[in-house]
Amino acid sequence: MIKTRLLSFSNNPFLRSVSTLALGTIVSQSILFLASPLLTRLFSPSDFGILALFTSVSTIAAIVTTGRYELAIGLPEKDSDGAKMVGLVVTLCALFSLFYLFIIIILKQTNLDFVKHIKLFNFPIVYLIPIFTFFTGLYSALQYWNQRKKRYKRIALGISSQVLSLTIFNIIFGLLGFKTIGLIGSLIIGQIIGSAVLFLTFYSSGYLATMKFGDFKATAIEYISFPKYSIVSDLALTISQQVIPIVFSLLFNSNIVGFFSIANRMLRIPSIVLTSSIGNVFRNEAIDMIRNKGNCKMLYASTFKKLVFISVPLYIIIFFLSPWAFSIFFGKQWVQSGYFAQIICLMLLFEFIASPLSMLFYIMDKQKVYMRLQVLNSFLGILMIFIGNKLFGGPFYSIFFFAVNSMIFSLISLLLTYNMSKRGYVI
Repeated sequence: MIKTRLLSFSNNPFLRSVSTLALGTIVSQSILFLASPLLTRLFSPSDFGILALFTSVSTIAAIVTTGRYELAIGLPEKDSDGAKMVGLVVTLCALFSLFYLFIIIILKQTNLDFVKHIKLFNFPIVYLIPIFTFFTGLYSALQYWNQRKKRYKRIALGISSQVLSLTIFNIIFGLLGFKTIGLIGSLIIGQIIGSAVLFLTFYSSGYLATMKFGDFKATAIEYISFPKYSIVSDLALTISQQVIPIVFSLLFNSNIVGFFSIANRMLRIPSIVLTSSIGNVFRNEAIDMIRNKGNCKMLYASTFKKLVFISVPLYIIIFFLSPWAFSIFFGKQWVQSGYFAQIICLMLLFEFIASPLSMLFYIMDKQKVYMRLQVLNSFLGILMIFIGNKLFGGPFYSIFFFAVNSMIFSLISLLLTYNMSKRGYVI
């Protein structure tokens, strides 16, 4: 029986591809997870709070930076056209990063009240935002290029290199006494190393030497629907995921932001390990299946069942063990993160299932629908944070209201993608 199961697994290209991607992420996230007890003792909740604020702002900026053209890298039939898309993304990253630097310099010179309330502007690390957004965009584009070429082992190596270098430099900087700057510097170093590993396969393709700047304009026009709709929808989605540290920095102190960020960071490890891998492989398989059969309902149903089977028992265990586990694993000062984790895990259960399947919005050119859904989700999510704090006066209720809103929108996303998988829109 076991031998038959293993043989069936090895002959299943979908599961093989997912396992290859997941293996690199599992290794890297395991390193990060095991290093966390040391990191939470080297850095304070306030340090992690500032890191979370920096990451949230930079991640939101990175969505605009690429124009979301990286999502279209796998769509052209010719590799040369996909390579042009990579060049377009890198060019946009460079231009927008310079623009962000200019805006930061201008704002730092002003005495406007709203700038003073943005805590990042109180630290020199604000100048690192353009650097991080550039390498975030570059890393994303190179990942999609490797997905196009189905070089899943290279992607796994890139992920492992990124997180391993991040963790090593976190420890080094922490031991040397570099607190916030150490955490953020490690983040950037990790992105640079991960991008370098992925870039090697793109460089070896030979397309870099044949690229012309003039080709990018035609490519940008041909796939204009991605920035037209995906920027707004993905920006709204990213805001809905990253908004809590930003809003919490306005409502509460940096310690609360740090407690939330560690809880969110740890609980998202299963999602980082599996959903991105499943989503990327589901995207490629769905494209092929729709082209050949006209729909992907069987693949959708199979992937949905796998996601439910994995997520439900996992997050039930997390819910009951979080306060105890956080106190023991990270130290008694982090017990509040454990209670935050109980609320967050309810939201992530639904997100774990819905996120990989949401690739259908892009595959079937339904970015406009996804945009509207995520804009509404983001707006109501921010509103729920303020309502929770206003009515009950605390971060727990803000997170709870935000989580309920997120669960509702995950269910709506599942309903829409399920209907799309049956109808078989032509790509």
